Amino acid sequence: MNFRKWIENPSIWLDATAGVVDGILTSLTLATGRLLQSGGGASIGLGVRVGIASALTTLFVFFVAHYSQLRTELTRAEHQLSLLSHGKLVATRLGRRSLWQALEGACVACVCGFIGSMAPLLLCAGLPPPPCIGIAASIVLLGILGVVLARSFYGPIYLWAIIMMVGGITLAYIGAQLNIAGTS
Repeated sequence: MNFRKWIENPSIWLDATAGVVDGILTSLTLATGRLLQSGGGASIGLGVRVGIASALTTLFVFFVAHYSQLRTELTRAEHQLSLLSHGKLVATRLGRRSLWQALEGACVACVCGFIGSMAPLLLCAGLPPPPCIGIAASIVLLGILGVVLARSFYGPIYLWAIIMMVGGITLAYIGAQLNIAGTS
């Protein structure tokens, strides 16, 4: 498969968008408490640490989700074909392709999750004080991603933008209360 066909694959875009959204939400949850502390602030080091944590969890979760979905599809195909023994399709080339396809989707989500988790922290580090400007910009970015998602499947644009922004606000609030990456 050439790069153009690969990049036009809708599942790649779903993995990329989900990875970015997951990264932003993870970053808001883990770092908002620190960002709002006096003198806490964002740094590239904090961004890298949160990015690595987000990327690794995204890699694992997306791989398990994709692989289990693809294996389920193979099992369903076995039942529809009335194959007497189970697990034969998984042992074929289709099974190996499922494994690689799941790994590919998980890697795309992982990289995009890393980028997404760095975005709020770099915004906070690059924008003038107060840090809530960077947090607000991240929430607006979630709204924009909601619009992109809604347009891709012809959903209600404003509803998706609002849902994504409310999710970001909620997780930023929870992150502020938990203060996971805080100095205290």
